[in-house]
Amino acid sequence: MVDTPGYSNQAVSNAVHAVIAANDALCLFRIGERSPGQSHAEAANVLKRACQGTTLERQMGQRVRQLTDVLQQKTLAQYYGKPIDPETARRVMKQAERFIRWVEDSLPQDEPSDADRDG
Repeated sequence: MVDTPGYSNQAVSNAVHAVIAANDALCLFRIGERSPGQSHAEAANVLKRACQGTTLERQMGQRVRQLTDVLQQKTLAQYYGKPIDPETARRVMKQAERFIRWVEDSLPQDEPSDADRDG
């Protein structure tokens, strides 16, 4: 998808939104708050607060870098109208995938209830 002209921006934009949602989920679960605005620095600060004093703290630096690396691409992907090169798109998507996987592994995994299974 990222090698198709015009699609790399959409792929990066989707990755940005997925990382924002994952960060919000983790922060809401851990400390009951999420980043209130558009500031990438504030999103990173809320993540740091959510990780402090927990087993997540040892990976905090790496995860903050992944978060900010992805979020830095938001303006370029969504507002400049200039195509993002496929290599950058692949790098951003890989960082997003790693961050989201870490969040998923950091949240409790609920077993589906009988009602969920019966669908």
